[in-house]
Order: sequence, then structure tokens, then C-alpha cells
Amino acid sequence: MCWKCFLPLTNTCRILLAALLVTVGASLSCAASDKVVVVAYHDITREVVAEEDITPEEFIEQLDFFRTNGYRPVSISDVEAAARGQKPLPDKAILLTFDDGYISFYQVVYPALKVFNFPAVLSVVTSWADGRANPDGFYRNKKFMTWDQIREVADSGLVTIASHTDSLHRHVRANPQGNVEAAMTTFIFDEKTGSYEAEDDYRRRIASDFARSLSIFQQNLGFRPTALTWPYGAYNELAIEEAKKFGFRVFLTLDDGLADIKSLDRMKRYYAQTMLYWVPTFKEELTQGLLDQTPIRGVQIDLDKIIDPDSYENSDRNLGKCLDRLVALGVNTVIVQGFCDTEGTGNVKSVYFHNTVLPVRMDFLSHAINRIKSREIQAYVWMPSLSFLLPNQKINADLQVREFKDGRIRPSTSSYKRLSPFDPRSLAISSKIFRDLAAYVDFDGILFQDDAYLTDEEDFHPSASEAFKKAFGKELTPANAAKAGIKPEWIRLKTEAIDRYISELVKTVRTYRPPAKIARNIYSEVVTNPTSREWFSQSLESYLQNYDYTVIMAYPQMEKVGSRAKIRKWMLHMVSEVKKHQGNDKVVFKIQAFDWQKNTWIKERTLKEELSYLLSLGARHIAYYPDGVVEDRPKRNDIADIISGQEFIRNKGRTLRK
Repeated sequence: MCWKCFLPLTNTCRILLAALLVTVGASLSCAASDKVVVVAYHDITREVVAEEDITPEEFIEQLDFFRTNGYRPVSISDVEAAARGQKPLPDKAILLTFDDGYISFYQVVYPALKVFNFPAVLSVVTSWADGRANPDGFYRNKKFMTWDQIREVADSGLVTIASHTDSLHRHVRANPQGNVEAAMTTFIFDEKTGSYEAEDDYRRRIASDFARSLSIFQQNLGFRPTALTWPYGAYNELAIEEAKKFGFRVFLTLDDGLADIKSLDRMKRYYAQTMLYWVPTFKEELTQGLLDQTPIRGVQIDLDKIIDPDSYENSDRNLGKCLDRLVALGVNTVIVQGFCDTEGTGNVKSVYFHNTVLPVRMDFLSHAINRIKSREIQAYVWMPSLSFLLPNQKINADLQVREFKDGRIRPSTSSYKRLSPFDPRSLAISSKIFRDLAAYVDFDGILFQDDAYLTDEEDFHPSASEAFKKAFGKELTPANAAKAGIKPEWIRLKTEAIDRYISELVKTVRTYRPPAKIARNIYSEVVTNPTSREWFSQSLESYLQNYDYTVIMAYPQMEKVGSRAKIRKWMLHMVSEVKKHQGNDKVVFKIQAFDWQKNTWIKERTLKEELSYLLSLGARHIAYYPDGVVEDRPKRNDIADIISGQEFIRNKGRTLRK
């Protein structure tokens, strides 16, 4: 054992050991809990080169904090026993985990664990331990434990060994532009064939790595780990399915929040980083359940304005200008158009990502999202759920929403040409689109467009008629739908049909991107006028229940609200309704930056005043649409101070989480 790194801490450890003995002697009343704080550490070193590198002094200070504040260290075995109902976890249970197998674990962490008698998890990348491969980037010069050292800590009884895969802790090519993403969740793009990895090939690649890593563990340690730590925290349901076939039972993610023993297949972890004021920051985040509660300061951008379909070079140049603008604005969230809508109708004939249903105008979305995220900005993809114009016109016509108007049933004349959510074929087709989006684009979230509605004159589609007859025992006619005892239930049935349809799309998305946040646009009228539910088949209550974020299209110019005083009154009403439903933490108020009726940009002074007033009313999340990359509108120097989210990062006293 090398004590060179540990010796400077000797005096500190003597003091802490004395505190430890006093603490052990004291009786602690511990109530059973399903929750556990899981901390994800990496390298404990004085040579800090990455945000997750923590100095030995900081690390010992944190262990001292846990001990003196009544946290009870538990092991993976304790967590599994609690999950089986054999032994409850104590109150304030904490599990320490250490990723990658750095030499600092053996030199610094392991001696400290023995002093504190803290169990821990060590996640080992077998190819790094073997010396067959090395990490890239900041980590290429880091040193790793040998198999003899790993065996020693594993035999101590304090340390549980987890697999961190064999060769999946790396990046692979993700798109035609050459961007790289995590190997665990990426369908590799083959430059030679111009094609993406098939799902069966992806599964075989993942499974082969699991098998190889377990064989190496068996050879060097004499056992096969049953805990798996996802490299970079990247995982999907397919990888979970494959891993369970190899006997893995506990899965460690980097998702925010407290871990739950009822969800061993996605244990959330607190990502430990170096920061100025660790103790007060950690205490504050504990009060929020270790969830990221950063207020959203966002913009929504039209990819149509960036992409030149005849030139990738021009498109990439425009994207570069966009990125510079986003950084200058200081926003922390960007919503990116995933579909082509150069005609401005909202009806989608083609998209900007590889898929098997619609034409691809340019496979560019993955590249744009990758570059935005590289600036430490959350990236959402904005997509319709119903307004797809399918290449097969007959199928498209069969699936369209119907209305009863002028004494007859006909395809809806609404501006959005939507597929009926009642017809299962609509869901099957849309699910394929969202499957491909989630498989090939590494986004943080989805924003569903405002096309998911049904007016009071819709839906008279044959599948909707069947649902009506099943629910009410009557044929769907305007007279029957308008009956006093049926009308509110028919509105509810249509609302539930839309919610159920989107819920299935969300399931598809989260098969490939489990941590993805889901947001959905809602018309301001639905919020301010409850009776409008029948006009749109939408309700604020169902939105708040079903989605991570509800995005209110607070467009006073489009809604023709009127004077400045009327706009303020309108906004006050809107915010009050949100607060009445306890929805402020889950609602984004999105203001319009362009007046589509007048075909002109709204003055920066007006936009800034509206955003400022919303904040003064207590609105937590704000955004605007559209952002004019080409026109520099709103002018970034005039709007940055109100839309920037940088103050929240500085106030935390730490760098952004990767």
C-alpha cells in the first residue's frame, strides 16, 4: 500500500477517528426508508484536470460531514436486502460509489474507508485495468489500479466490485458529420456504408461486451459482479434487458435524485464535483431531493433557418453562428425544431433525422443537438405528435381527423392536418418516427407541438365513432355528442385519447432515452378559460400530471390581448391559475418574439418587459420563440440579461454537471 498520498491527511484522520468512536458509541434512532443517497465519486487527486476530480482534503471533509451529520453508510448488499424486504434501510442511508478504478482509490480512498468503516462500490473498466485500452480526453494520463490491488480491496469486506463494462466506456461515431456519443447508447454510424447500426447488431455488441467483462472478472477475481455502472451514465431499456440476461441485478446511473430500493435497475446518483461551498450546496440540494431544480431560461429555434438543404457547409456555418449566439445569450435550455416546415403550416412532410417513415431533408439534427450540448446547454427536440403528412396519400387520408360541419362528416378543415389519435394505425406510424428520433439523436428532452388537440366539432373518425359507441351505447352523431349527460364525458374521452396517445409516444422515447424530460405546448386560453377545454380537448390538470413541463404559449400579440395594462392583467391571471394548481415548478411561460400577424419582430423593450413582469409574478421558468439567428433578433445585447441562466450556475458555486 502506498501511504505517500495519505500521510498529509494523518492529523485530520486522527481527529476524525476520535469523532468516529464517539459517534459509534452514541445511539441513533433510524427509521426504515426506501430512499438512499448514492454519491458518484471519480478520481480523488490533487492533480485536478476534470470537474469530477476531488482533492483528498475535500474528500475527507465530505466523509466527516456524512459521519457527523448522522448519515448511515450502507453497502450494495444492504440495499438489495432492503429491496427483498429482509432488512430495512436506516434513515439517512448513504452509499458511496467510485467509478473507473483509479489508483487514487487504492492510495487514498481505501485507507479512508477503513478508518471510517464505510463500505463502498468500486466500478472497474476491465480493459483499463488490463491496460488493453485507455480513456481519451482529459483522462488519458490517469493511472488505474492493478488486478492485485482490486483483489485486495474486494477481499476486505468493505468494497463491492461493480462492472463498468469492458470497452464501452468510450465514444463512437454517431452521425454522418462525425460527432461522437456514448458507446452504450449509440447506434453507430458507418461512414463506409452510410448506414446506422441495426438494432439486433447493437444488442449483440452490447451483450458481447458484458460477456467479455464478466469473463475477465471471473479470471482475475474469481467471481462475476452483479452490479453494473453505466459509462457516462448512459443507458437505455435495450441495454438493461441485455444486462439482466448476464445476471446483473443493480444498475447505477447518473440520473438526478434519491435512489429508490424499488428501482434497483436505475439507481440514481449524486454526481460529486469539486465546488467552492460543498456543504451548504449539498444541504440545499438535499432539500430538493437531489433533483436538478435549475430555473429554465430558454429559447426555441427553427432549424429551417439554419439548414441549407443544398449545402452541408453552409448549414454548419449557420449552426456555428447559432452556437455563438446561444453562448452569448447565456441560456441554459434550447428547444430545436426536429422537422422541416419551410411553409410555416406546422404540417410535417419531412424531418431532419434518419427515419424509416418520412423523407429526410438533411440528417442534421443529431449534429446540432450534439454541438448545443457540448456548450453545456440542455437540448430539447420540438416535434409534432399528430400533424404528419405521410408519403402514402391513401393511408394519410384514411387516418385524418374528421369533423362534422355544414351537415356532413369530412376531413378536418383545421390548419393542422392531424392523424386521429383514436386509430391505432396513427400511433403505430408515429411511434416509428419517435423510435428513430430517440435511437439516433441524443437529446435531453422532447417538446410536443401544439397540434395535439380536438375541437368540439372533431373527431368523427370511424375509430372515434367506435370508441363513442362503446362508451355510451349510442351512435356518434352531433345530437348525441351534444346531450347534457354525454357532452362532458365525450370531451373527457377525447382528452384521454390524446393523453394516452402521447403517453405511448413517451414510452417509445424512453425506451431509448430513459432520462428524457417531456414537455408539451398548451394554449394560453386553456389556462385562462376553463370552458375552453371543450374547444381543444386539453386541460392544465392533465398536463401537470402527465408531463415534466407544461409550456404555456403566452403569446399576447397572437391572442390580441390588447394594451400593456391588459397584457399585465392577462399574465397575472395566467400565473395565478398555474399557482392555484401548484404547477409553478413544472410550467414554462413562453413568450412570442415575432408578431406573425404584422410579420415583424417584437421590440426588445416589449419582450424584456413581458419576461420581467412574469418573473416579478413569481414565474419560475421562462422562454421565448422564435430566436432569430440570422437577424440577431431579439438583439442579444438587449435581451441577454433577462434570458441568461448563468446566474444560477454561479450561485451554486460549482461547474455545470456534464
